[in-house]
Amino acid sequence: MTTREQLAENWSAHVAASAACPPEQMASRVARWGDIPASPRAFVDTYIRGHERTLYSVIGSGVTDNPAFQPRIATAENFHIDFIVAPTNCGAAMHWHDTEEVFFVHRGRWDFDWIDGATGRTHTVTLGPRDTISVPPFVHRSFRSLDGDDPETGGMLVSILGGRRPGPVKWDATVAEKAKAVGAGFDADGSATRIG
Repeated sequence: MTTREQLAENWSAHVAASAACPPEQMASRVARWGDIPASPRAFVDTYIRGHERTLYSVIGSGVTDNPAFQPRIATAENFHIDFIVAPTNCGAAMHWHDTEEVFFVHRGRWDFDWIDGATGRTHTVTLGPRDTISVPPFVHRSFRSLDGDDPETGGMLVSILGGRRPGPVKWDATVAEKAKAVGAGFDADGSATRIG
């Protein structure tokens, strides 16, 4: 049986001093809503009707189809956080990342679809405020807002992407065909763009 004295002695292994972090350093690690870079064209699928959305890049390099799009807080180790806002029935087309991606529903209701690569079947789960889903690497997923038209209560997701330097987005072949049909693709620098 542990005694009160033993509990007190064990504290020595659980106490440590803080690392240095002056106010100017912490200021570079603060993302205020009005200062977070936002892009309605962070991904090639945003040129396809029904996939309109705005990406707010909060922390870490994350992944986009626009290499010039930078987050508000660049310093992050092994994770990246973005906010996603979309009108009703809009969101990301089928794609995968080479790292785990977690979605936390901040506002509204969202449908998440994924493809089971073993069977080829597409499955759907509907999530509401404060619900969370963790999508494994290399699993095609898409999502759409079910009630995003109200700017105060409409759809907002928090996306947390794992990995130090996640690789580029890989799109389902059906997305490539739809993008090509509207003149969307990638320039020589790898940035998503559209001609026509």
